Amino acid sequence: MTRAAVITAAAAAVGGTTYRLVARRRQGPPGPGRRHVITVHRPLDELAEVLPEPLAAYHGALEVQLRAAPAGRGTEISARALNDSVSDGDIRRLLRESRSLLEVGDILQPGGPTTTPTVTNAPLRAATRHGREGGLL
Repeated sequence: MTRAAVITAAAAAVGGTTYRLVARRRQGPPGPGRRHVITVHRPLDELAEVLPEPLAAYHGALEVQLRAAPAGRGTEISARALNDSVSDGDIRRLLRESRSLLEVGDILQPGGPTTTPTVTNAPLRAATRHGREGGLL
């Protein structure tokens, strides 16, 4: 191998390792215990009595806390898994569905497909199917 190829391979290995370490730190602790928080535009006293249906269905597997959002902007709902039976993606989906139900009165779903399924629109269909499970709340 030439000297340039060795240097390039070493730089790629160091860069890949650095990326994995930074990404792992940014994700927080793995497994149960990671807390997810979402703000709902409803006063705390309206939500303190009964949890929304999506969160109530996982009553034994989730720890849910309610508190007033800063500056009177509604209520913060935080949830974390008590065991491995609920994934982070499921918690994000449940929180988004709960917010939709509380603010709109219905769980909003993305529109149906406007074209026939093909190989080129497969990534978009996958993103639509799993859109509520990832990303920032």
